[in-house]
Order: sequence, then structure tokens, then C-alpha cells
Amino acid sequence: MAHQQINVGVVGGSLNNQWASQTHLPVLNEHPNYTLKAIGTSHMESAKKSAALYKALPFDDHKKLTRSEDVDLVVVSVKVPFHYEIVKEAISEGKLIYCEWPLGKNTQEAEELEKRANQKKIHHAVGLQARQSPEINYLKKALESKEIGEVRSCTMEIATHAKGRITDQRSAYLLKRENGASLLTINGGHALDVLCYLLGDFKEISAITNTNYKEALIRETGKSVMKDTADQIMIHGTLKNGISVSAHIQAGVYPKFKLEIKGEKGVFRLTQPNSVGHVQFGGLKLEKISHQDYSGLDSVVEKAHIEEVKVSRENGKGPKEYIENAYTVFAQDILEHKREIPNFNDAVKLHYLLDKVQESADTGRKIKL
Repeated sequence: MAHQQINVGVVGGSLNNQWASQTHLPVLNEHPNYTLKAIGTSHMESAKKSAALYKALPFDDHKKLTRSEDVDLVVVSVKVPFHYEIVKEAISEGKLIYCEWPLGKNTQEAEELEKRANQKKIHHAVGLQARQSPEINYLKKALESKEIGEVRSCTMEIATHAKGRITDQRSAYLLKRENGASLLTINGGHALDVLCYLLGDFKEISAITNTNYKEALIRETGKSVMKDTADQIMIHGTLKNGISVSAHIQAGVYPKFKLEIKGEKGVFRLTQPNSVGHVQFGGLKLEKISHQDYSGLDSVVEKAHIEEVKVSRENGKGPKEYIENAYTVFAQDILEHKREIPNFNDAVKLHYLLDKVQESADTGRKIKL
């Protein structure tokens, strides 16, 4: 890594990969700490097309890319069922790794990858990029300084038009629980990570899931595919600090993200205008509602004051800004021997939480964490 440069290979770097082509590739190409050296896809034709645009080396075999001496950091941006194999190979080669969330298609895969990466003592990161949001980090500091007094409760709504009764061929795999990329793990995982990042970990949790649609229509073909993932997920719980939490995650409906945190002296409301149900896509709006302390029995209700908290320096960059911020933090971790970026350890912790949500829904029991 001469001259403080980190040479990168992206597995899943096809221009047809909307996520990688709109975030990872342009960010890495422009970032001062990284050099985009290799791009891997499943077909050499698409690899050459992507690589030519960024003057990188094309690969159609992830093993060859991870073994390349031109690559220091392997970025894994492919479908979730393939994360395990690619990350495992990159760890065996001693590469730095950035893997998109979820780390594996189940907790067992994630735990093994965490163990292997830690044994190798390599730097690793997981794509929980909502933590890089300026609004979310402003909110975290405001809560820590008790701007709205002691927090008593939190409610969260996540809704997406996808993962319901209509899908496309590329997204059909999201409707099978065995693939590890469902409404719960993707939309729910990113949102619950934000909630815990802001307020702390769960102490106990109860969940109910409903499946309104047992099959989904593929838009391109008009054919139906079986669906065994929930499209309604209701979570209630208590955090270790005593905060009460209620969250509703749903699919196949009008998209929305809203998080309200209620304290003794006010409320913070985090929303996503023009939402697609993914908090990690950015475009967040933060509002603060101030009112008097209602803890006293003789309190008189007064009109609350609502103000928008503007903390973003740039508008319109969306998820690309979060990815850029994540790579900046990761570069500092690598070059300054720190551990601040969300990593495989955080991923395993989140996988475990989602397991408990599913266990509660499957058994009808309250689960202690």
C-alpha cells in the first residue's frame, strides 16, 4: 500500500449492478485513498466493459481477483447467497474486506467469517452505511447530551413497495427466506441497526410476522414464484436502558421511513421524504419538537415548537455520500490502525438480533437477549 494508497478489487462490479455502479465504483474511482485496480463479474464480457470505464483489470473469477497481487482490498457487492464463499476466499488470501450487508445468508455463516477474519487480524467492514448519515450522527450526539431529556420511547415505521405481490426477475430471490435477503434482513436489518446505534441494545423482544402473499408475480414474464418471507413484521421490545420500542416493517405498500424518539422535553422525528423504504439510501430529514417537561402532575399543555434540523452539507448525493463517508472512515482505520467502521463483529450482533425477532415470531414467545 505504497503512498498511502489502497488498491481495490470489486467483486460484483458490473455496470448492470445498480448498487455497485452508482456507489462503490464512482466513489472508489474518485477517492484519494483508493485506486480501483480490478473489477470482477460473472462474465468476462461485462467485466471488460466495466473495467475499461475505470481503467482496471477485468476478472470473471472471484478467486483470481482475490489472489491478485494488485489487490489489497476486496469489496463484495453481489447477491447475499454468494457473500460467504467470496469473503472466505478473500480472508484466506489475507485481504482487507468490505462486504455489503448481510454478511452471510445466516448467522452461522456470519460467525464463521467473523472468526476467520479476526484470527487473520485483518481489517474488515460491513455495509451498514446508514451510520454515516450526518442526520443520524447529529441525532446520536443530541440524544447523548439529553437535548430532549431522558428518552422514554421510540416508534419506527419502515415500508417498501417491493417484496410483496409483484417482483422482477432480478429481485425474485429476495422472496425466499433461505437466501438471507428478505424484508426482515434488508429493510429491517438496516433500520434496526440505526435504532440500536442511536439508543442501545435490546433487553427483550416480541415479534409477530404475517405473510399476505404466498406467491409473487414476476413482472417481465407474468409467471408466479413461491414466496415464504413475511411482508408484515411487528416488533415490540425494551432496550437495556429501559426505553420502550415499537417497530412495524411492511412490504408491498406505499414506501415510508419514520423514526420518532420521545423524551421528557421533546421529540426527534427522522423521516425520509421520497422514501423507498431503505434508510441507508439517505435523503433524510430531521425535526426537533420541543415542549415543556410533562413529568409533573400539574403540567399545562402548551403548543409545541417544531423546527427542522439541517446538518447535511450537500444535497442530492443520497447513498453515494454514505458510501463515500464509509470508505473515508475505513481508510483511516486501515492506515491509522483503528477500528471505527462497522465491521464483521457488528454484523454478527445484528444477525443475532434478527434471529431473535424470527424466533419470537415463530414461537409466539417474548425473547430475552
